[in-house]
Amino acid sequence: MQNSVYEADMKINTSKDLGAIIKDTRKSKSWTQADLALRIGVYQRDISNYETKPEKVSVDMLIKLCAALDLEFSIGNRLKNEVATLNTPLAKKSLGF
Repeated sequence: MQNSVYEADMKINTSKDLGAIIKDTRKSKSWTQADLALRIGVYQRDISNYETKPEKVSVDMLIKLCAALDLEFSIGNRLKNEVATLNTPLAKKSLGF
């Protein structure tokens, strides 16, 4: 069994990082996009979109992708001395209640 190319914890700083991890992990398993799509019940074109437009991936689909690719998805507190790497500030949005 071949391991993911990402052995250590990977920090995702951009949506492009997420797309690259999905694609690289899929390829490390020698799976085609169609193979991965079959495992999670979507079309091949959906996998292509997740890899090239990862900002469109829903949380539910991200969890399915991680499970299928044997990846762990976790959220934790940043270390005190660690600096955020956002290139642009987050826009404030009203929830409209």
